[in-house]
Amino acid sequence: MDWVTVVSSLFVLVGATLLIAAGREFTRRRALLQNSATAPGTIIALVETRDRDEISYFPTVEFHTPSGGRITFQSAMGSSTAPQRIGDSVTVRYSLDQPQVAEIDAFMPLWGQTLLFGTLGGVFFFVGAGLLMGLLAV
Repeated sequence: MDWVTVVSSLFVLVGATLLIAAGREFTRRRALLQNSATAPGTIIALVETRDRDEISYFPTVEFHTPSGGRITFQSAMGSSTAPQRIGDSVTVRYSLDQPQVAEIDAFMPLWGQTLLFGTLGGVFFFVGAGLLMGLLAV
């Protein structure tokens, strides 16, 4: 077995794993959208995380359910710049069954991970498969 076959097989494996992760994330988000409600929320904090030289900001949002419950959550989607400020109003989408399962109701916070996993998974999978099948030259 030569190195091209090994690397191609690894690409296919990584791609398939990422595509499965994208499918799972898509299913989770679709379920949230089918059994959810929206509410106005307020950004109450920006949590700063550092990874080597990169700084990311993740908004912490507070909202109230119709029954009067106060829910606070941290968005899964951060940014290297702080596009939102503390006190900004946002629309929140939350699960009716579990209000603590919530996210900012915008495209990237809801679908960003699915898009990222799907795109990377597709690229890895098809490059690896193309190399294995001889459709791409090395």
